[in-house]
Amino acid sequence: MGESEWKHAGWVSGLGKWAWIILLALGIIRILAELATVLVALPGWEAGRELAALLAIPYTVPHPIVLFIWPLLGGIISIIVSLFIIRPKFSKPCGAKDWEALYGWTLNLGGKNVPWMFIWGIIFVIFSWFYITGVFVMLPAIMLIWVGPRKYEW
Repeated sequence: MGESEWKHAGWVSGLGKWAWIILLALGIIRILAELATVLVALPGWEAGRELAALLAIPYTVPHPIVLFIWPLLGGIISIIVSLFIIRPKFSKPCGAKDWEALYGWTLNLGGKNVPWMFIWGIIFVIFSWFYITGVFVMLPAIMLIWVGPRKYEW
C-alpha cells in the first residue's frame, strides 16, 4: 500500500505537523500558569508563617516555590524538546508525509529498532502537563507503527 493510498495520511500528517507548535504553546502556558499560581500562593504562605510565629507553633508548610519547581522545569523542557527535537525530527517529516524518515528515526535496543517518535511520545505522556501533551506525538506514532502505510520493522 503506497503512502497516497494510506487512509489516515491526512490527519496523521496534520497532527504531526502541528505537534511541535502545540507542545511549545502548552509549555509556555504551563510556565505562565505555574508562575501565576506561585504569585497567588506566596502571600497566603507568608501569612500562615507569620500567624504560626505569633502563636509560637512550628510552620511545616513547604515554600510555594518548592511545589512548583517540577512543573516549571517540565514547561521549560517541553519548550526545548519541541523546538530542537520534535520540530525537525518529527513534525517536518509528518508535514511532508515523509513516512520513511520517521520509520528510519530509531533507537537500536538489543537488536530491536524502537522508533524515537514512540519514545518521545511516551516521555511527553509521562512528564507533560496533565499527561495530555504527549498525545500529539504519541497518536501519530501509534498510527504509523501499527496501521501505517507499511508494516513497521522492529
